[in-house]
Amino acid sequence: MLKRKIYDELIKWKSNDDKRCLMVKGARQVGKTYIIETFARENYEHHITINFVQNPAYKMIFDGDLETEAIIKQISLRIPGANLNRGKTLLFLDEIQECPNARTALKFLSQSGDYDVIASGSLLGINYKDVPSYIYGDVPMIFDDTA
Repeated sequence: MLKRKIYDELIKWKSNDDKRCLMVKGARQVGKTYIIETFARENYEHHITINFVQNPAYKMIFDGDLETEAIIKQISLRIPGANLNRGKTLLFLDEIQECPNARTALKFLSQSGDYDVIASGSLLGINYKDVPSYIYGDVPMIFDDTA
C-alpha cells in the first residue's frame, strides 16, 4: 500500500487524548473510504462502517434521539454482529452528506467521547443548509485531495 498523507493525519488524530469526531472531506473517487477502512483495520479491534449511499436504510439510525446511547442502540438493532466496545471501536460514517441528521449527531458523539468517529463525504455533495445544527468547532476536518 502506498502511504498517503491522510493516513499520517489519521494516526495523529487517533493519538490525541482529547479527540473529537473527525470529518474527512474531498472530491469523489480519491480514495477516502479505502484509506479510512485500511486505517480502521490496522488500528482498532473493531470498526463499523455505515455507508449512507450503499445502505440508505441506515439513515433511520439517526431519525430519533441523537444522544450517543440512542445512536449506539440503533446501530446494534440495525447492524447484526456490530461490535461496539467503548474505546476499542471506530465508527465510520461514510457518504455522510446523504444523512443530515448524522452530521448533526457528530457534535453529540464528540461530546461523549465513548467511541472514535470518522465521517467522510464528498465536497461536491455536502450541503450544510440541510443540517439542523452543525458546529464547526466541534468537528475537526481533513481535506483529502490526494489520489
